[in-house]
Amino acid sequence: MPFDLDVYLHRIGLETCTPDLAGLRQLQTAQIGAIPFENVLPFLGRVPDLDPESLWRKLVLNRCGGYCFELNSLLGEALVALGFDARQVLARVRMGEAKGGARTHLAFVVTLDGDEWLVDTGFGGQAPAEPVKIAETGQPVRDQVYRVRFEDVSGEHVLERSTEDGWFPLYGFDRVEVRRDDIEASNFLCAASPKQSFSSSMKFYRLREDGFLSFLDGRARHIGSGKKREWQISTYEDLAAFMKEDLGLGYDDADIEAIASRLASMQLSNS
Repeated sequence: MPFDLDVYLHRIGLETCTPDLAGLRQLQTAQIGAIPFENVLPFLGRVPDLDPESLWRKLVLNRCGGYCFELNSLLGEALVALGFDARQVLARVRMGEAKGGARTHLAFVVTLDGDEWLVDTGFGGQAPAEPVKIAETGQPVRDQVYRVRFEDVSGEHVLERSTEDGWFPLYGFDRVEVRRDDIEASNFLCAASPKQSFSSSMKFYRLREDGFLSFLDGRARHIGSGKKREWQISTYEDLAAFMKEDLGLGYDDADIEAIASRLASMQLSNS
């Protein structure tokens, strides 16, 4: 099924989107808010299919979410359809470390009026909700401040978030050409390797107007409006309500039951 821009925009809650900076910001925020970050398939032992038809069916028609290779692949089709000058980059996740490992994250660099912007809908909770200009000056995005600095030693641009302890590196990327086979290999590594967390830990994240919802291995959290709430989800019924009602995900009951069963087994083994 070919990419349908009107259907995609409806899926993320937009009527139109202009090919300029305002439209780019609107696009990234809308997709993060409408299509949650999640790793259901890797957690259940499956490798996500990245062919466009499968992604369209999963993310748009079936109203499921995904992780970076799925979410940003769909975003890439929207960027092309809207006429943006976008280039794929594969990044090394750092999460506070001085350097990253394998290239296991997909994002985009979009060029607008001579400036470059990092665009990403697939990194989850710590990533910016809007594009970040590739520049070393701090840029406020909602209640956070980000920058993208160039690092001579690695030859990478590094996305960083400002914290009380200084700049926290999230991931670094270079400008090596990214091919389809590179993305497929990285996707398989993330989904199937026991050294990656996606096959062993269940994560959800959704941006909302009043803050964000997140979930990690049974522990749910809502942060927004200066308040923080955390609660435990221990039953199939509570998990189904959280996934369907709070996150708006379209997974069937069999998948939700499988997630609940594995989470229960994990909790028993940790007790």
